[in-house]
Amino acid sequence: MNLKMRLKDEWKLGLSEGRAEGRDEMTLGLIHALQAQGMPQKQIVEALALARKISLAEARLYYEQLT
Repeated sequence: MNLKMRLKDEWKLGLSEGRAEGRDEMTLGLIHALQAQGMPQKQIVEALALARKISLAEARLYYEQLT
């Protein structure tokens, strides 16, 4: 693998990690906003599942990891 290909691969990896971090920050912001409105955890998890198009189990894990 030449240097140009390696740099391109590392750039793609960094871009994908940056997107994941941004998505986590946005999701955490959503969680905090819903909590501030008094929404219970169960409804927040359901909203996360709908917004991110993931299962309830994945949304619950996501909620627990971020809070």
